[in-house]
Amino acid sequence: MSRSTDLQEPDPEQLRLAVERLLDETVDRDESLHIAADDVAVSVPMRFGSDAPQATWRFDGDVTISVDGVRGPLREWVALHEE
Repeated sequence: MSRSTDLQEPDPEQLRLAVERLLDETVDRDESLHIAADDVAVSVPMRFGSDAPQATWRFDGDVTISVDGVRGPLREWVALHEE
């Protein structure tokens, strides 16, 4: 990340596992995730790799996320997307 913070860099493997669990739980529940945000900024890598440029997504208001699909390892979906 470009900003200096007291936060430790996330472990990529732990982050991947957390995303997989979140997606699996969301698909299994068949419900939308509703989030209320107040001036939140998130840096999102534009590609994989430690030197990837990052976009900044800003949220202020309500966000609803729904996931339709089947369960599967995130790594397989990323490989399919890159083909």
